[in-house]
Amino acid sequence: MNDKDNLLLNWLESNTLRSIIFDFDGTLLDINEPLERSIDEVLKENKIEYDMEKTIKEIGAVIESVQGYPLPKIILQSHQIFKHITSLSNITFLKKLSIATKIFSKYLEYEKEAKFFAEAIQLIKELSKKYDLYIVSHNQTKNIIQHLEEENCKDYFDGVFGADELPVLKPDPRALQPVLSRYNPFHGNEFLLVGDMPTDIEAGREAGLWTIAISSGISNEDILQSFHPDLLLNSLNQLLELFGIKYKEITNTNEKNSLKIKS
Repeated sequence: MNDKDNLLLNWLESNTLRSIIFDFDGTLLDINEPLERSIDEVLKENKIEYDMEKTIKEIGAVIESVQGYPLPKIILQSHQIFKHITSLSNITFLKKLSIATKIFSKYLEYEKEAKFFAEAIQLIKELSKKYDLYIVSHNQTKNIIQHLEEENCKDYFDGVFGADELPVLKPDPRALQPVLSRYNPFHGNEFLLVGDMPTDIEAGREAGLWTIAISSGISNEDILQSFHPDLLLNSLNQLLELFGIKYKEITNTNEKNSLKIKS
């Protein structure tokens, strides 16, 4: 544990935190199942062999980067966007574009059925009692709000900003301006960003905010660690613990994992 880790933990304990900015897909909303389903259906249909663990991370990163783009822009930039998907490396570009587009289209369909992580609703309700809560996401605002309304938790957030309402997308720190511009004066160490992707951590860090990475989304711990979050956790349950909130459905406290601090 280094000095910055101590500063973050001490800062959280000092009750001077003002606002928490959440990513949505993969952080609050569990998108693992709809993404796996989309990949599995399309690649099996095209008789392509693949490693699901590796492919879901590669395609998940692509979806994170293009989720806010209109389809024509995705097609125009498709060569650059899809070139790092290992399972598609040995097929022609047009075939690759067709398969990747099908996966993306199916994901957008199945994502509508995605559910929040089990701890998310309790976390939102409890944290909203002390902090201003926001969502900054590459998903579309209307989709985020629909999920929040289905779970009756929209009113716990002070603002929801999808890709259609952002000046730029993460990792550009200007993506956080719709939130940060509401505060004058602005002090970065009063804000915490929680996300599951390197783009979240990079945007928060460059904006001068505290950052917590959650590895229960698409990116694994090693990838997230390389982007130097102030704290790396493996679940929202650990975030509950960090704020002194006991998850109501925990039945075996011995199963809790200890917090993983960056070294």
